Amino acid sequence: MKSKVVAVAVLIAIALIGASLVLAPYKDERRFIESYMAMSSGDSERYQDLRDEMLTPKYSLQDYGITLLALAIVFQFVTRTGNFALSSPKRTSTVVAVAISLPFVTTAGYVFDLFQGITRGEFPHWADSLAIPLMGAPFLFIAFLVWSMLHLLFLVRGYKKSNLRNAISKQANRYLLFVSGGTTLLVVSTVALGQYWYAMPGVLWLYYYLSLAAGRRRASGQATHDT
Repeated sequence: MKSKVVAVAVLIAIALIGASLVLAPYKDERRFIESYMAMSSGDSERYQDLRDEMLTPKYSLQDYGITLLALAIVFQFVTRTGNFALSSPKRTSTVVAVAISLPFVTTAGYVFDLFQGITRGEFPHWADSLAIPLMGAPFLFIAFLVWSMLHLLFLVRGYKKSNLRNAISKQANRYLLFVSGGTTLLVVSTVALGQYWYAMPGVLWLYYYLSLAAGRRRASGQATHDT
């Protein structure tokens, strides 16, 4: 049954992506360009109204198609043994590697979003400079790095590989459960918007928090599920 669900999801994803490839970005590109060129420099609100009016579902179909495809792959991986059998990393060094990689993939998603916006015409020519938003990328990276490194303090009391189901318990660390819950909401919201470039890093952050919670609990001997 699960394999059929994945297969259907993949087919729908491919259909959405395929449809996006044959659609033009705007309903009437000539009219869009003429109206755009007639605008005064700095009239960004008018440009956004024009773009919203003229835009076809091309980019939405592409984004939701890729998002659905990514979800199908994740679902297949998580349920590959027939049930939810995803475990935390075996070694603490791997947990540290995950913590270090998270700021890179998250910041990469932010940069991807900026460049994608340029290629899709989300910004008018008088406001299409990426210099200022890109200047914030290093600071964003540092903030995420500090955040992820601070959470490695949860390894101090011990860590053992564990099924992630052990993280969902009243005996698990309440802070990690709270952060995991908030991250889950963020992932759901980005998936609903088709923002796979933020959803996938969000899934990795969730895996990180759940791994810390499950690994700590098993190290303390409170785990109820095998690895």
